[in-house]
Amino acid sequence: MACDQSATGDGTLGSAKLGINPLLVSTPSVVANLSPVDSLPTSTALPTDTAIPTSTTIPTNTSLPTSTTLPEPTITPQALIAPSPTLELPLPTKFPTARPVAVSPTPPAKATTRPPLPATTVPVKPTVPVTVRPTIATAPYTGALSEVVRGRTGQKRVALTLDAGSGAAPFPKILAALNKAGVKVTFFLTGAWAQQNPTYVQQMVSSGDELGNHTWDHPDLVGVSDAQIKDQIERTDALLSRFTGHTSRPLWRAPFGSRNARVMKVVNDLGFRSIFWTLDSLDSVGDPKSAKFLIDRITGQSNTQLDGEIILMHIGNATTADALPAIIENLQGRGFKIVTVSELLS
Repeated sequence: MACDQSATGDGTLGSAKLGINPLLVSTPSVVANLSPVDSLPTSTALPTDTAIPTSTTIPTNTSLPTSTTLPEPTITPQALIAPSPTLELPLPTKFPTARPVAVSPTPPAKATTRPPLPATTVPVKPTVPVTVRPTIATAPYTGALSEVVRGRTGQKRVALTLDAGSGAAPFPKILAALNKAGVKVTFFLTGAWAQQNPTYVQQMVSSGDELGNHTWDHPDLVGVSDAQIKDQIERTDALLSRFTGHTSRPLWRAPFGSRNARVMKVVNDLGFRSIFWTLDSLDSVGDPKSAKFLIDRITGQSNTQLDGEIILMHIGNATTADALPAIIENLQGRGFKIVTVSELLS
């Protein structure tokens, strides 16, 4: 576009003297508004070769603002400015109104927590409720807590002990044989077995038999913590005391006969002592044993071997119930008295 050719004293254009094109600022990214400037009519588009009338001149005394910071230019649609590579186009001053979007509610996430597994504990058989006996005042055991393998000798006494931790079906036949012969024995019961067979436990107590502690559910105590050992023994003692009216201390037998120095220390600290055995009938070891095998294994010993002996058998073995009458008859016929563990140690 041509500018006013009116010259100043040195023959240069007035606008050139100012150093600023009225429409474009020499800096690519800045457009300056000069004030005052006679604005061209917005309705008249000047051709590129048309000169601005001489009557419209830019006063020569117009000077730039003293501030070196130029005001932010206002870009109008009429400004024909070629875009510069560094020029950022302004954003629209007004955005279209956004339409509301109907958002359907998010359905609740399905629960991923699995339901608890059913209890594996065998329910207590529907039998006669346990009768809680009054606590019997008994003197605490103050003897040595070393492990017992054999009782006192020289008195022709032998202790039959039967552990209970699995089956219970043979028990009525076992109890009948004991009562018929007038024999009292020591039963080492797990808490779980006693909980599932309360009627049988009551019958033991009523018959005058002795109850010993065999832990709660028969774990190998060598592989569990001290706290677990304590829990196994104390839970069982609390349950058995409901039947007897007194603690099961100091009578305790290790499941599987498995124990070490650590286990023994925990047991002793609880006031219990390990009751091991002199002879294992093997009724629960290896292949099933016949009644004859059990009879021969026990009665085949000499009187010296039998004296003070603690014999291990199990309630859950059916052939033990079959062999018991013959075993009792043989021992009594040889002059032996069958007693409980406590009697054997007294």
